[in-house]
Amino acid sequence: MPSRDLANTEDLKEYLQNTPFASSGVDVLTGGTGNFACRLHLIARYQDQWTLVLKHAKPYVFTSATKFPFALERQKYEVEALSIVRASVPESSFVTVPKVHFFDEKESIIIMDGRLWEREPTIGSELGAFLRQVHSTLDRKQHPTVCDVFEGNVEGKRISAWATYGQLVSTLAELNALSPTLDVGDEDMKVISEAAKKTSALIFEARDTFVMGDFWPGNILLSFDSNTGVLNKINVIDWELSKTGLPGLDLGQFTAEMDLLRRFYPSFKVAGTKMLSAFYGVYSAEEDIAQMAALHWGAHLIAWTPRVPWGSREETREMVAKGIKLIVAGPKSLMNDLLLE
Repeated sequence: MPSRDLANTEDLKEYLQNTPFASSGVDVLTGGTGNFACRLHLIARYQDQWTLVLKHAKPYVFTSATKFPFALERQKYEVEALSIVRASVPESSFVTVPKVHFFDEKESIIIMDGRLWEREPTIGSELGAFLRQVHSTLDRKQHPTVCDVFEGNVEGKRISAWATYGQLVSTLAELNALSPTLDVGDEDMKVISEAAKKTSALIFEARDTFVMGDFWPGNILLSFDSNTGVLNKINVIDWELSKTGLPGLDLGQFTAEMDLLRRFYPSFKVAGTKMLSAFYGVYSAEEDIAQMAALHWGAHLIAWTPRVPWGSREETREMVAKGIKLIVAGPKSLMNDLLLE
């Protein structure tokens, strides 16, 4: 008999059939890369809910053709992070994280949800306030035990360092080899290489602030009232890369992805710029965090724009060139100028 595969919907339904989460239907969710994720349509209502979200982890990146290693211990960090963050933000907060209802460590299964409220916020402001709350509250001074636990997520640090800074120089070298070349000068390449090495080291050394580790629009879920269309709640999901780290990387990743949306979806440009301005206005980053955010914004544009089919080669090169400018110039004033584009 073949072994059970919980990324197979029929095997998954069989696994759930004698639990409170027995499901009549399973909808596979798209957009993520690390795990198999789906929405369960429950046979019996569970705590007033008919649907929940399930994540199943493999010991590798689920969508990777080469099965890039990704340790299963990431789920323990995610469950712990969701519990800690949910408890640390005010109950009245419009932005929260899903409640975990079930964790099967042996089978690498998490089942979670998020509740809906009624209020219409400025999304950028609410996200800025939420992230500021996480960074400023869950630090070593106020929560040393939390930092001790998440300092141990070495796998999360490894993935974060490699995914962006481990690919900067090789990405630029590949682009330089294509026609027309990007033509990155030796001096700029040296600055970028040194920034990659320094930031990678800082990621592993950071021990005083809890960070989300993967803060981008794809991990921000908006829930709307089905009758009125009013935004009810925002849930921030996928906390597997939570660790002690650099707050500027959370800001920079979000900014870079919003910037890509502005560039490749022109109808979003005005709204995206307003959202970023509101986000930074509420977060009110200190100088060192703002500098790191600008650097990571640039690094993300370099490492990730060529790896996602955003647009033409010329448009991709334009965004990579912008990333180079952010790293090489990189002052806070430059970031402010670019936020107003």
